[in-house]
Amino acid sequence: MKNLMAVTACLKRCSIAISYENKFYEINENVDASANLVHLAHNLAQSKDIDLKKISGVITASGPGSFTGIRVAQSFAKGLAMSLKIPSTSVSYFEVIKNICREKNIGNNTLVVIGSEKGQLYYETNDNNFHKIGISAPDALGRLLSDKFFLVGDSVDEVVHHWRDRIIGVCRIDDFRNAKHLLNFAEALGEKSRISPLYINAQSNCRYV
Repeated sequence: MKNLMAVTACLKRCSIAISYENKFYEINENVDASANLVHLAHNLAQSKDIDLKKISGVITASGPGSFTGIRVAQSFAKGLAMSLKIPSTSVSYFEVIKNICREKNIGNNTLVVIGSEKGQLYYETNDNNFHKIGISAPDALGRLLSDKFFLVGDSVDEVVHHWRDRIIGVCRIDDFRNAKHLLNFAEALGEKSRISPLYINAQSNCRYV
Protein backbone atom coordinates (compact mmCIF):
# COMPACT_ATOMS: atom_id res chain seq x y z
CA MET A 1 0.00 0.00 0.00
CA LYS A 2 2.02 2.91 -1.20
CA ASN A 3 -0.60 5.66 -0.78
CA LEU A 4 -1.16 6.00 2.97
CA MET A 5 -2.40 8.64 5.37
CA ALA A 6 -1.50 8.83 9.06
CA VAL A 7 -3.01 11.21 11.57
CA THR A 8 -2.51 12.01 15.26
CA ALA A 9 -3.92 14.70 17.52
CA CYS A 10 -3.93 16.01 21.06
CA LEU A 11 -6.00 18.91 22.37
CA LYS A 12 -3.86 21.65 20.85
CA ARG A 13 -1.89 19.87 18.14
CA CYS A 14 -2.59 18.11 14.85
CA SER A 15 -0.19 16.00 12.81
CA ILE A 16 -0.92 14.58 9.36
CA ALA A 17 1.45 12.61 7.15
CA ILE A 18 0.76 11.24 3.67
CA SER A 19 2.81 8.88 1.55
CA TYR A 20 1.59 9.37 -2.00
CA GLU A 21 2.98 8.27 -5.34
CA ASN A 22 6.42 7.69 -3.80
CA LYS A 23 6.48 11.16 -2.22
CA PHE A 24 6.06 12.21 1.39
CA TYR A 25 4.06 15.14 2.75
CA GLU A 26 3.33 16.23 6.30
CA ILE A 27 1.90 19.02 8.38
CA ASN A 28 2.25 19.62 12.12
CA GLU A 29 0.24 22.47 13.59
CA ASN A 30 -0.34 23.69 17.14
CA VAL A 31 -4.06 24.27 16.75
CA ASP A 32 -7.26 22.91 18.26
CA ALA A 33 -7.71 19.39 16.89
CA SER A 34 -11.49 19.19 16.99
CA ALA A 35 -11.90 22.41 15.00
CA ASN A 36 -9.01 22.12 12.55
CA LEU A 37 -8.05 18.50 11.77
CA VAL A 38 -10.40 18.00 8.82
CA HIS A 39 -9.56 21.45 7.43
CA LEU A 40 -5.81 20.78 7.65
CA ALA A 41 -6.12 17.40 5.93
CA HIS A 42 -8.18 18.91 3.13
CA ASN A 43 -5.71 21.76 2.61
CA LEU A 44 -2.71 19.43 2.59
CA ALA A 45 -4.30 17.16 0.01
CA GLN A 46 -5.42 20.07 -2.14
CA SER A 47 -2.11 21.94 -2.03
CA LYS A 48 -0.12 18.82 -3.02
CA ASP A 49 -2.58 17.59 -5.67
CA ILE A 50 -3.32 14.45 -3.69
CA ASP A 51 -6.33 12.48 -4.87
CA LEU A 52 -7.79 11.12 -1.63
CA LYS A 53 -9.62 8.44 -3.61
CA LYS A 54 -6.21 6.87 -4.26
CA ILE A 55 -5.40 6.56 -0.55
CA SER A 56 -5.28 2.84 0.22
CA GLY A 57 -5.06 2.85 4.02
CA VAL A 58 -5.23 5.15 7.04
CA ILE A 59 -3.36 4.78 10.35
CA THR A 60 -3.88 6.62 13.61
CA ALA A 61 -2.67 6.39 17.21
CA SER A 62 -4.34 4.47 20.03
CA GLY A 63 -2.51 6.37 22.79
CA PRO A 64 -1.72 6.78 25.56
CA GLY A 65 -2.27 10.51 25.87
CA SER A 66 -4.97 13.11 25.48
CA PHE A 67 -8.15 11.04 25.39
CA THR A 68 -10.09 13.75 23.56
CA GLY A 69 -7.34 14.28 21.00
CA ILE A 70 -7.04 10.56 20.35
CA ARG A 71 -10.80 10.30 19.88
CA VAL A 72 -10.78 13.20 17.40
CA ALA A 73 -8.03 11.61 15.29
CA GLN A 74 -9.63 8.18 15.45
CA SER A 75 -13.02 9.53 14.42
CA PHE A 76 -11.39 11.22 11.44
CA ALA A 77 -9.55 8.01 10.49
CA LYS A 78 -12.69 5.88 10.81
CA GLY A 79 -14.74 8.32 8.75
CA LEU A 80 -12.15 8.48 5.99
CA ALA A 81 -11.78 4.70 5.92
CA MET A 82 -15.52 4.16 5.74
CA SER A 83 -16.06 6.72 2.98
CA LEU A 84 -13.20 5.36 0.85
CA LYS A 85 -13.83 1.71 1.84
CA ILE A 86 -10.20 1.21 2.78
CA PRO A 87 -8.54 -0.55 5.75
CA SER A 88 -7.63 1.39 8.86
CA THR A 89 -5.81 0.63 12.08
CA SER A 90 -4.37 2.22 15.22
CA VAL A 91 -0.91 1.84 16.74
CA SER A 92 0.12 2.73 20.28
CA TYR A 93 2.76 5.35 20.96
CA PHE A 94 4.67 2.64 22.83
CA GLU A 95 5.01 0.74 19.55
CA VAL A 96 6.11 3.92 17.78
CA ILE A 97 8.84 4.57 20.38
CA LYS A 98 10.01 0.96 20.28
CA ASN A 99 10.28 1.16 16.50
CA ILE A 100 12.37 4.33 16.79
CA CYS A 101 14.56 2.45 19.29
CA ARG A 102 15.09 -0.36 16.79
CA GLU A 103 16.16 2.19 14.20
CA LYS A 104 18.67 3.52 16.74
CA ASN A 105 19.88 -0.04 17.54
CA ILE A 106 18.66 0.16 21.14
CA GLY A 107 18.09 -3.29 22.65
CA ASN A 108 14.90 -4.86 24.00
CA ASN A 109 15.60 -4.31 27.70
CA THR A 110 13.81 -0.96 27.83
CA LEU A 111 11.57 1.12 30.01
CA VAL A 112 9.43 3.42 27.84
CA VAL A 113 8.04 6.49 29.64
CA ILE A 114 5.46 8.94 28.31
CA GLY A 115 4.31 11.97 30.28
CA SER A 116 0.68 12.30 31.34
CA GLU A 117 -1.30 15.41 32.14
CA LYS A 118 -1.65 14.40 35.80
CA GLY A 119 2.05 14.31 36.71
CA GLN A 120 2.42 10.56 36.51
CA LEU A 121 3.99 8.58 33.68
CA TYR A 122 2.59 6.03 31.29
CA TYR A 123 5.09 3.22 30.98
CA GLU A 124 5.82 0.02 29.13
CA THR A 125 8.43 -2.45 30.32
CA ASN A 126 10.27 -4.72 27.91
CA ASP A 127 12.84 -6.90 29.62
CA ASN A 128 13.86 -10.55 29.51
CA ASN A 129 11.31 -11.65 32.10
CA PHE A 130 8.02 -9.87 31.55
CA HIS A 131 6.08 -7.20 29.68
CA LYS A 132 3.74 -4.73 31.35
CA ILE A 133 1.89 -1.49 30.57
CA GLY A 134 0.54 0.90 33.19
CA ILE A 135 0.83 4.27 34.91
CA SER A 136 3.12 5.10 37.82
CA ALA A 137 4.93 7.82 39.74
CA PRO A 138 8.52 8.33 38.50
CA ASP A 139 10.12 7.13 41.75
CA ALA A 140 8.36 3.75 41.53
CA LEU A 141 9.16 2.81 37.96
CA GLY A 142 12.51 1.13 38.53
CA ARG A 143 10.93 -1.55 40.70
CA LEU A 144 9.04 -2.83 37.68
CA LEU A 145 12.15 -4.28 36.04
CA SER A 146 14.26 -7.14 37.30
CA ASP A 147 17.42 -6.06 35.53
CA LYS A 148 19.20 -2.91 34.37
CA PHE A 149 17.35 -1.12 31.61
CA PHE A 150 17.61 1.43 28.81
CA LEU A 151 15.36 4.42 29.51
CA VAL A 152 13.51 5.92 26.51
CA GLY A 153 10.65 8.33 25.90
CA ASP A 154 9.75 11.98 26.41
CA SER A 155 9.90 11.95 30.23
CA VAL A 156 13.31 10.42 30.88
CA ASP A 157 14.45 13.45 32.91
CA GLU A 158 11.75 12.74 35.49
CA VAL A 159 12.99 9.19 36.02
CA VAL A 160 16.75 9.16 35.57
CA HIS A 161 17.78 10.66 38.92
CA HIS A 162 15.62 8.14 40.82
CA TRP A 163 17.19 5.07 39.20
CA ARG A 164 20.61 6.16 37.97
CA ASP A 165 22.28 2.95 39.20
CA ARG A 166 19.82 0.79 37.21
CA ILE A 167 19.99 2.63 33.89
CA ILE A 168 22.18 1.37 31.05
CA GLY A 169 21.55 4.41 28.87
CA VAL A 170 19.06 7.17 28.14
CA CYS A 171 17.42 8.22 24.86
CA ARG A 172 15.01 11.14 24.89
CA ILE A 173 12.40 10.83 22.13
CA ASP A 174 10.07 13.81 21.80
CA ASP A 175 8.62 13.59 18.28
CA PHE A 176 6.91 10.19 18.53
CA ARG A 177 3.49 11.86 18.23
CA ASN A 178 4.32 13.06 14.72
CA ALA A 179 2.11 11.15 12.30
CA LYS A 180 5.03 10.36 9.99
CA HIS A 181 6.17 7.60 12.35
CA LEU A 182 2.87 5.74 11.87
CA LEU A 183 3.58 5.28 8.18
CA ASN A 184 6.14 2.64 9.20
CA PHE A 185 3.28 0.39 10.33
CA ALA A 186 1.66 -0.21 6.95
CA GLU A 187 1.80 -3.97 7.53
CA ALA A 188 -0.68 -3.58 10.41
CA LEU A 189 -3.36 -2.65 7.87
CA GLY A 190 -3.35 -6.22 6.63
CA GLU A 191 -4.13 -7.64 10.05
CA LYS A 192 -7.53 -8.03 11.66
CA SER A 193 -7.42 -5.02 13.91
CA ARG A 194 -9.60 -2.18 15.09
CA ILE A 195 -9.27 1.49 15.87
CA SER A 196 -9.72 1.94 19.60
CA PRO A 197 -8.12 4.18 22.25
CA LEU A 198 -5.67 2.65 24.69
CA TYR A 199 -7.01 3.56 28.12
CA ILE A 200 -4.63 3.32 31.08
CA ASN A 201 -5.18 4.12 34.73
CA ALA A 202 -4.00 2.76 38.04
CA GLN A 203 -7.04 0.54 38.49
CA SER A 204 -7.45 -0.91 35.00
CA ASN A 205 -3.70 -1.15 34.23
CA CYS A 206 -4.39 -1.33 30.50
CA ARG A 207 -7.39 -1.85 28.28
CA TYR A 208 -8.86 -0.85 24.94
CA VAL A 209 -12.25 0.83 25.02
